[in-house]
Amino acid sequence: MAIRSSKKESIDKEGMFNRIRDEQLSLCGVLEEIADSLPHSVDRQVCIHTSRILPQIIDRAHRFEEDVLFPLLENSKTVAHDLEATIKRLKNEHMGDKCFAEELGEVLMSYGLGKPMQGAEATGYMLRGFFEALRRHVAFEKELFASIFSKNGGFGKVFDNEN
Repeated sequence: MAIRSSKKESIDKEGMFNRIRDEQLSLCGVLEEIADSLPHSVDRQVCIHTSRILPQIIDRAHRFEEDVLFPLLENSKTVAHDLEATIKRLKNEHMGDKCFAEELGEVLMSYGLGKPMQGAEATGYMLRGFFEALRRHVAFEKELFASIFSKNGGFGKVFDNEN
């Protein structure tokens, strides 16, 4: 017997999906501001704060995607089951994103403490590489899920048709 999600659970999942996307895009904006401020106008407090929240934001997004969204795709009757390779690729990207976020957090903390562990040019390159890749990842997932949700009557309808 399939357990159906309630309308409230579907709305909560949709709200979480949107909040996580917004949080990641806001993070990208902060990282871009830091990159633009290098080397002489870096706000050390922003670097410290960002170094602390960066891994948390990435981890929260990955957990939601892997615990909620990917199983939704894998188990839904209404969603095409030819997305296995896409899901596998996204999970692999998550591993790389996590490692990159941890390394970037260390670099940002070093700037926040006034003891940069690498030069401004390398740090700017690293920041831009991370936030540009994250923006592409967010855009891809938004397009993927928007397409699935629109074809299947919305976020709640997809969840209601699980199993």
